[in-house]
Amino acid sequence: MQNILKFEPIYKDKIWGGRKLETKLGRKIPNGNIGESWEISDYGTDQSVISNGELKGKTFREIYQNHPKEILGEMFSSTESFPLLIKIIDAKEKLSVQVHPDDTYALEKDPESSGKKESWFILDADKNSEIVCGFSEDLDREKYQKLIEENKAEIPLQKFLAKANDSFIINPGTVHAIGGGNLLLEVQQSSDSTYRVYDYGRLGDDGKPRKLHIEKSLDVLRFKKSSGEEFIKPVSKNWEFGKREIHITNDKFHLETLEFSNIAKLPKLTEKKVFKAIHVLEGNFKIADENFSKGETFLIPANAIEQDIIPNSSSVKLALMTVGLDWLGEIH
Repeated sequence: MQNILKFEPIYKDKIWGGRKLETKLGRKIPNGNIGESWEISDYGTDQSVISNGELKGKTFREIYQNHPKEILGEMFSSTESFPLLIKIIDAKEKLSVQVHPDDTYALEKDPESSGKKESWFILDADKNSEIVCGFSEDLDREKYQKLIEENKAEIPLQKFLAKANDSFIINPGTVHAIGGGNLLLEVQQSSDSTYRVYDYGRLGDDGKPRKLHIEKSLDVLRFKKSSGEEFIKPVSKNWEFGKREIHITNDKFHLETLEFSNIAKLPKLTEKKVFKAIHVLEGNFKIADENFSKGETFLIPANAIEQDIIPNSSSVKLALMTVGLDWLGEIH
């Protein structure tokens, strides 16, 4: 089995998309407004295709379902799906105001998908770019429905000025929107259960107003005033090779960053063998015979042989992602 899996990005054209994937990450991307790059996906028909090694051309699904414990980890079987969806969001303009359901509501109303918890790590942000998440005041269903009908749905939303390396957690039921000028890394449950609350009257590609999901949104929204818990302060953790910070750890997924200047090895994370998804935030380096640079995303299978990471630049910074505490129990 390969020690490293690279993938062909799955690009999604969006009316709010931009070109930062090209200008900031050095990607050669198609013409148009590329709003999303699905870096590692097994959602529906959006299956990541392996782009390196002897497995090149095969789908991620085909490989991990035939070798679940070797690829994903000892806690997985061939009957389970890859639980995460990892994306890069390139927002030239602001996204719609949205909310996601939890697993219970999705099972009843959207059984073809699942609940959706997600997190954002800001890669780049223009001056005055905003992240919207949570309400700035206590509301209820009737009050917020009236604001939506009066085209005032944005007024009670809590806003944060975004900057690189900020992290946010978007729990099911949290109202949220990504402001224009943000480039961010998103790790989420493998789901597309998104309810659009408000879209500023924008028209879709067909020239008609984009579909809203008012009733479902009002069903799942948490109307209590936010205490600011959506913004996550990183927690430092000892690591012999450099700086390690935990940004997001919950039941569904884990995201941390690693910074180092000399030869390093990835943290063990847990006693259980589990995959590690990596996004290169800064620098370039080599693992075995593979070279990596800023903007790339790849996966190290659970049973991969431990390899040195050898920097080819003055410093390297990585985002490391894997499943959450439901699978791991705890993070070391």
